[in-house]
Amino acid sequence: MNEQKNAKQKQRPHLRLYLYKLRNKAGLSIYEVTNTLLLSKPYYYQIEQGLKGHRMDVIFLNDLAHVLKSDFKTLCEEELKYQKERRKLGLRHDARWVYDDEL
Repeated sequence: MNEQKNAKQKQRPHLRLYLYKLRNKAGLSIYEVTNTLLLSKPYYYQIEQGLKGHRMDVIFLNDLAHVLKSDFKTLCEEELKYQKERRKLGLRHDARWVYDDEL
């Protein structure tokens, strides 16, 4: 019974702390980021909170890097670290993320 209850629990979020730090370093509020990217505030907040955006495309990452006054390479490297941490915590189960040497 307890295993069944655990299986039905929602996946817990894992914060994208790197996005929060980059946004603060750039001196931007969520409002400024979302207005520039034409996103809703709740959606972007969910990206930072680790609830959404687990498969962000390169165009969005590029735009986000530009808005956060960071470079694309840094943003991609930080997102890769984030995704590896999610996998290590058991929050990501995609087969394509199984082999460390391929990343």
